[in-house]
Amino acid sequence: MVYEASLGGVFRIILWILVISFIIRLVARLAIPRVVRGAQERMQEEMRRRQEAARPPRREGQVTVETDKRSSSHADKGDYVDFVEIKED
Repeated sequence: MVYEASLGGVFRIILWILVISFIIRLVARLAIPRVVRGAQERMQEEMRRRQEAARPPRREGQVTVETDKRSSSHADKGDYVDFVEIKED
């Protein structure tokens, strides 16, 4: 069998390609944000569970003071002044 390409057949194929790509874009535009939002919510819930599991249980009325260890490192050494030494020749 020998098939001949006709101009109408070529246009029909191009039309089908455009229709299929439009449908794929439409489905992706509607589905991807929902999938991403669901994954984000699952990750946030997992992080919340991990943070609560890492905290030690506290008795009611117990008060603790938590300090940032990075900010207290310079307090023990005194005042720190950044300077550049200038040599005069």
